Amino acid sequence: MRKSLPISIILKRQKRNLKFKKKRKDRRLRVLLNHIELKKDLGGDSSLQNQLDKWLPETVKYFIHIAGKNYLPYKDVKINSNGLIISIPREFCLNTNIKISLSFINTLIQFLLIDSHKTITIDYSKCKSIDLSAQICLDALLIDTLKFITKRDKYFKTRPRIKSIGGENINNLDVKKILFSIGSPAIINKRSYKFRDIVPYHLCIHNKESESLRNSQRKELDTTNLVEHVINSLALINKELSQESIEDLSTVIGEILINAEEHSTLNQRYSTGYFQKINNPNLDKAFGIYHLVILNFGSSIYEIFKSFDCKNIDNVNKMQLLSEKYTKNRLFSKSFHEGSLWTLYSLQEGITSTSPFEFKKRGNGSIRFIESFFNLRSNNDRDKISRLNIISGNTNILFDGSYDIMDKIVGNDTFKVMTFNKSGNIEDKPDGKFVKKINTFFPGTIITAKILITEDDII
Repeated sequence: MRKSLPISIILKRQKRNLKFKKKRKDRRLRVLLNHIELKKDLGGDSSLQNQLDKWLPETVKYFIHIAGKNYLPYKDVKINSNGLIISIPREFCLNTNIKISLSFINTLIQFLLIDSHKTITIDYSKCKSIDLSAQICLDALLIDTLKFITKRDKYFKTRPRIKSIGGENINNLDVKKILFSIGSPAIINKRSYKFRDIVPYHLCIHNKESESLRNSQRKELDTTNLVEHVINSLALINKELSQESIEDLSTVIGEILINAEEHSTLNQRYSTGYFQKINNPNLDKAFGIYHLVILNFGSSIYEIFKSFDCKNIDNVNKMQLLSEKYTKNRLFSKSFHEGSLWTLYSLQEGITSTSPFEFKKRGNGSIRFIESFFNLRSNNDRDKISRLNIISGNTNILFDGSYDIMDKIVGNDTFKVMTFNKSGNIEDKPDGKFVKKINTFFPGTIITAKILITEDDII
C-alpha cells in the first residue's frame, strides 16, 4: 500500500503548483497585452517596412532618405559565419574624406536596419585617424538607430535578429583616445577610459520639441557648460583663460549653437568636444588644442534660403540678384555653384533666414563667431593649427586665417564681410581653396572648430 505523504509536503506542492499556474497565466496576459499594444502601435501590420515608417527616429529616416540618392554602398564589408565585419575608413573625417566616410556611415546604419546578421563588427585595423566631425555624425545616428532596435525588441513579433555590435583591432592610440573618451564605446556602451592628456566633453543632445527650457535659455546653459569645460580642461596644465579669451570663446560657442538652431529643420542639435594637452617642441608657447563640433540634420543652409517657406524674402532676393550676376559673368563652375555662393552669403553681417520681424537682432551671429574665432587664434603667422569648417549640403567653407574679415561701407553704414578674396566684394569669386562645392551631399550643417590654446589666451 502506497504511503501517504505528510500534509506539510502536500501543502508545499499545492502552493508551488498554484504559483506555477499564476506565473503561466500572468505570462499569457503579458503576451496578450503586448500583442494588443503592438497591433495598436503598428495598425496590424508588423512588417519591417511598417516598423521603419512608424518607429524610426526622424534623424535616421532623413539621413537614409538623402543617402539613397547620394551615397554609393561602402565596399569594405565581409560576411562570415560569425556575422558581418565592416572596416572603418583609413581616414574617417568629413572635412577631408567626406564621400567615403558618409558611405561607411550609411552602409553601417543600413545593415543595422535591414537586420540580416546577429553580430556586426567594426574593424579598425586599417584606420589611422578619426576626426570628431565623422565620429559625432556616426554616434548621433547610432544612438537613434539603437532606439529603434530597442523598440523592436520590446515585442515578440518584431524582435530583431541582431544581438551585438562592437569594434575590434583598435590598435592606433589616437583612434583609441577618441573612441573611449567621447566616441561610441564611451557614450553608448559606457566603456570610457581616462587618458592623461584628454578632457572630454560628452555628447550633448538638445531636442527643441521636448525641452522644458526655452531655446534661448538652453543655448545659454549649453554655452556655459562648454566654456566651463575649457576652463576645467586648462586646470590639467595649471593654466587659466584670460577674461578676453573667455568672452571670445563664449561668443564662438554661443553663436554656433544659435546658428545651429536657426538653420535646423529637424528637432535635434548635437554638440561634443575635447581638450587635448600637447607637448610639441615646435609649439613651445602652446598648451593644448580644443576641439568642438556642433551638428544638425535636415535641410542645408542653401535649401533653407531656397525654400518657399523662407521667412526673410529680402535676403533671398539679394541672393537671387547675386546669382544672376555670377551667371552673367560665368563665375559658376563644377567646383563652385550657387549653393556655395548662397552659403557664403548667409555668413555676412545682416543676413539671416529668420523673419526680420520676429528676430530683429539676428543676422550678426555668423560674422560674430567667425570674428571671435579669429581673435582666439594666435598670431596668424604662427598658428597653423586653428581652423573652423562649415559643411552644409554640397558646400565646404574653411577658415584658417588666410583671409580676414573686412569692413564694407554702403552709404552711411559699415558692414563686416568675409568674402575670401582680396577685393572684399561678394560679387567677386571667392578663393576656391576655402569655399568650394564638395563631391557629395551632407544632410544638414556641421561646424567643426579646432582652436590652439597658447600663452596669448591665458593669465
